[in-house]
Amino acid sequence: MRILHTSDWHLGRTLHGVDLQEHHATFLDHLVELVRAEKVDAVLVAGDVYDRAVPPVASVELLSDALTRLTETTRVVLTPGNHDSATRLGFGAGLFRDRLVVRSAVADLGRPVALPDVDGATGALVYALPYLDPDMTREALAGPERDEHGRQVRPARSHEAVTAAALRRVRADLDPRR
Repeated sequence: MRILHTSDWHLGRTLHGVDLQEHHATFLDHLVELVRAEKVDAVLVAGDVYDRAVPPVASVELLSDALTRLTETTRVVLTPGNHDSATRLGFGAGLFRDRLVVRSAVADLGRPVALPDVDGATGALVYALPYLDPDMTREALAGPERDEHGRQVRPARSHEAVTAAALRRVRADLDPRR
């Protein structure tokens, strides 16, 4: 199975007053061609798709075009990063189907994306974790007062703590699958 991992596109970025839209378009054209040429089975886009939470319209259109072309060839799993608005990037996630999965909600942390192998069976499970801001996810990640070893679990107040809480959800789903 061929999986291409990419991140930090920062669509909509300007550098020293220079709009990088043309460079972003060139990169995305190259990415689409690479995915086609290498027969990539899945593309994982791990955050910072946009450079800011409210991207320019041209950047939204550029992403839409790139995802349309990529999903003609392969599956895409996309998560927001700290520069993205999880709500905006995740808009319509429930409407997307087989070839495009956007994981932006804390509720989905323990729900993997199953990537099929050539025979249609599950070839890989992807637990797509979005950027987890401690202040925004603390309540949603509140869980048991003790971990699986009986140790006291502290409230998720740091990046380390929210990541640990997210990974507990992943393990809770993954362990019975082993």
